[in-house]
Amino acid sequence: MNIFIPVLFICVNSHCEFMQATQYERSEKECRTSIETQKQHMRNLVKEAGQGTVQILEGTCIEVETNTKDKKVKLNII
Repeated sequence: MNIFIPVLFICVNSHCEFMQATQYERSEKECRTSIETQKQHMRNLVKEAGQGTVQILEGTCIEVETNTKDKKVKLNII
């Protein structure tokens, strides 16, 4: 089974952070939708705070191939 973990990279006022979702998605499409939703949320938060500008806001889905029988996990960045 494969799962997809949404990850964002954001820079505001030259301060950069990685953000990882606390839940995973079961399809790449759901993951991409989650990323776009979170990116808009972050833009709105920065705008509402009025304390800076978003300089970089990128997102990707990390594909994880799980094999629960053998307890193995394989990560693929897509």
